Amino acid sequence: MRWLKIFLLMVLVSVSGCKEEKLALGEAAPALAAFDLQGNEASLQRWQGKGIYLNFWSSGCGGCLAEMDTLQALSQQWKDEVVVVAVNTDPDSVSVASLLAKHHISYPVLRDQLKITQERYQVIGTPTSILIDNRGQVVDVHQGVRAPSALQDAFVRLAKH
Repeated sequence: MRWLKIFLLMVLVSVSGCKEEKLALGEAAPALAAFDLQGNEASLQRWQGKGIYLNFWSSGCGGCLAEMDTLQALSQQWKDEVVVVAVNTDPDSVSVASLLAKHHISYPVLRDQLKITQERYQVIGTPTSILIDNRGQVVDVHQGVRAPSALQDAFVRLAKH
């Protein structure tokens, strides 16, 4: 069933046009090509009207894991203005369920098995975070770990947009 969904996503991406979407500050955020943990296709439109903290992470990334508890707390504190959307970059064979449970993660987590979303957002390593304002425009890109105070500042910035 999972392979069928991946195949259908590949078909969807290929028939949706040859236009290559790339990341550019001040421009519309590229479309996602990822699934949530239940296997449903994800779309940025789901969180329209809110700022989006798009966080690319992997289970073997110590910096990614270090940010998780702060991101969870901020996602609850700013739940009316900002949503954290975590995009896991691990292969499909890596289970992240126990890791998410350990950190009590309640924000949306997506899987990017085909690496299309990573390519569109020009992710070359984890953690990478993309700030998308409530109009769907990219306002910041950050590669590397953010200190808790820098994460707080990012949420304040998104809430004001």
